Amino acid sequence: MSAFLDWCVREGEIEVNPWESLQVEEPPIPEPYKVLSDKQVELLLHTEDRALKGALLFGLLTGLRSGEIAGLMADEVISKGNLGRFAVVQPNSIRLLKSRAAERVVPLHPRLEQLLDRALPKSGRLFPSLTVDRVVKGYAKLRRRHPELRGTVFHGTRKWFITQCERTGVPEHYTASLVGHQSARSANKLTCPSSYKVGLQSGLSIGGS
Repeated sequence: MSAFLDWCVREGEIEVNPWESLQVEEPPIPEPYKVLSDKQVELLLHTEDRALKGALLFGLLTGLRSGEIAGLMADEVISKGNLGRFAVVQPNSIRLLKSRAAERVVPLHPRLEQLLDRALPKSGRLFPSLTVDRVVKGYAKLRRRHPELRGTVFHGTRKWFITQCERTGVPEHYTASLVGHQSARSANKLTCPSSYKVGLQSGLSIGGS
């Protein structure tokens, strides 16, 4: 704003920059998003928010970003026999991806398989009414309804997923490939370390969920 006022002075629109004496010592440092606690995750798992419930479960059990979840198509869920089902995260007609590393294959937790079978569409978008904007506003409503969620955002589901992988010893490069981080150092395969499976199973047993 001060630079704009300086320009106004140079153009003769004003005589002096009224902000000239103001000085900004350091740029503001944004507060990082908090990692969800296990109690907060338990609360989210029991939420009755119809618009967000499925998306929250996907976020917690895959580490997908809100835009990736909103744009997920039914035909992007593939079955690999006894290995289970996987979500193919790739650019489509609904959304692009943040980076090349974001294109990946993510194994689906049994709870997500149940959700797919019982509640989600069998064709088209899995969450047809969901957009990133609606996710943000929907989560804001949850924060107002539940003070325990203060300081958290939907992206916290992704951080919680990564934390579960860290807790159970999943190799860092494999976790990076699952969540689409640039630091992934190996190709994303369709098999999962046993520690990854155990980690999410134990994570979702919070509070008997």
